[in-house]
Amino acid sequence: MRFSLGLARWLPVAALVSLASCTDPPPGTDTTEQSEEDDGTTLMPGTAGDAPMSSTSTSETGVLDEASGTGQQGGGECSFFEQDCRDGEKCVPWSELPDLVPDEIRCCPIAEPVVEAGDICSVTGYLGSCIDNCAVGSMCFDFDGDGEGVCQKMCAGTAENPECPNVDDECFIYYSGVPLCFRTCDPLVQDCPPDKGCYPDAIAEGGTGFLCMPTIGDSQLGDYCWLLSACNPGMLCATPDLLPNCFGDADDAGCCTDICDVTEVPDPCKNIHPELECVAWYYQGAEPPSAELQDVGACVLPEGVG
Repeated sequence: MRFSLGLARWLPVAALVSLASCTDPPPGTDTTEQSEEDDGTTLMPGTAGDAPMSSTSTSETGVLDEASGTGQQGGGECSFFEQDCRDGEKCVPWSELPDLVPDEIRCCPIAEPVVEAGDICSVTGYLGSCIDNCAVGSMCFDFDGDGEGVCQKMCAGTAENPECPNVDDECFIYYSGVPLCFRTCDPLVQDCPPDKGCYPDAIAEGGTGFLCMPTIGDSQLGDYCWLLSACNPGMLCATPDLLPNCFGDADDAGCCTDICDVTEVPDPCKNIHPELECVAWYYQGAEPPSAELQDVGACVLPEGVG
C-alpha cells in the first residue's frame, strides 16, 4: 500500500522489515539489505530475502540478484520456470542454514511418496534443505520445523510473464526471487484457508492487492512483529510511528494493528485506542485493483500518514 503509512513493503514470511531501532533480530536473520522508500517511510526487507516485484526482478533462472535486481543470487544450475532437471528431480531453492535465504538454486531429488500442490508434504532435514516430496513445480512449506507442511505451487511461464494455473491465483516473488502462486483474497472478509491470512502483496506501491499467505507465529493486536504475515489474520504489521504504543523504539520492526473498513460507523479503531483512526489503504487517488478492496483501511495514527 502506498500508505505513507510506512507499513509498506512488508513481505510475507521470513521477510524482516527494518524501520527504526529496537532489539537485536532473532538468530538466523540478516538485516544488512535495506533500500529507501520514496516517501521516506519504508525500508526494503532484508531477511528471508523477500523481494517485491516493484523493485526487483528475476533472471531467466528465476533467482534474484540482490545487487542489481536481476541475474542470479548464489548461482543456479536450473530454472524455476523451466524445471529443466532430470527425471526424479526438481528445481528448487537451497539454503545451507534453515533461514529461508536461498544460497543456490539446485536440482534436488524428489522424495517418495510424491504429492501435489495443496497436499500435506514432508521435508527432509529442514526448510531450505531442498528435499521434500512435493511434485515438480512445487515445494513444501514447513514453517514450524516439524517436518510436515503443505506443497506450494511455483509459477510457470517465464520470469517476464509468470503464470499460475488457477485464475484466482497471482504469481508473487517470494523470498529471494522464488516465484510462487498465491490466491487473491479480501482482507475484510479474510476468505483464506485456515492456515493462511489475507496479507498485502506489496508488488507495487499504490494499487496493491492482497494474497492468502501462511501466517507465521501467533502475534496479537499490538504485539511486536518482524514479518507481514507474522500478525494473525485480520491484522497487518505497521511501523512504530503509526501506532501510539509499539514495541519501544521498534526501529527494525513494528507492531500488529487491525485491518478495518473505512465505511464503518462509528470508527472501529477507536475501540483499540482513542487516537487511532481507520485510514484508507488506497489513498490520494490510488485505484484499488478491485471494487471489493475500495473500503480497506488500517487502524493507525492519522498524523503518521502523509
